Amino acid sequence: MRIYALILSLVAISFTSCNEDNSKELAEQQEVLDKQNDSITSTHEMLSDKNDALKEKHNQIAQQLRGMEELEDSTQLEKLVNIEAKIRNHDAKLVSHEEMIESHQKLSQDFAELSAEAKRTQLDEMQQTHDRILTEQSEMKAAHDDIRKQHQAIEETINKSSEEENM
Repeated sequence: MRIYALILSLVAISFTSCNEDNSKELAEQQEVLDKQNDSITSTHEMLSDKNDALKEKHNQIAQQLRGMEELEDSTQLEKLVNIEAKIRNHDAKLVSHEEMIESHQKLSQDFAELSAEAKRTQLDEMQQTHDRILTEQSEMKAAHDDIRKQHQAIEETINKSSEEENM
């Protein structure tokens, strides 16, 4: 009987030790994701500001095109429409990212109350969400540069056309 009690005690101690190690590992994973979330949030704010600036620039260029009496190259309007679609797509992604960031922050506050299995599941989902956001943020950065270059090209065409009209 004593041997069984001793064995049960050893098993209980090992389970407790495993659970403590498991909890510690989950807490460390959550801490890494929290830091990653801070970086994502910072990039999100920068991309939101840049997207707003691009919208403003886009509106200025659209007004300039509308103000031209005779636009010889109608492809500029088509380019402008395509750019506007990209900017709107970015707006939608940014709203989606903001919702995911807020959800992650709420989850982090409630994390300690979850079971170990629920923590693992949440950590996996959060990592997948972070990976998606990071990929989309990277794509947006590249697209913002492309949009800026397209705006410059349209402005150059507008300026060239304006100079020709004034001659």
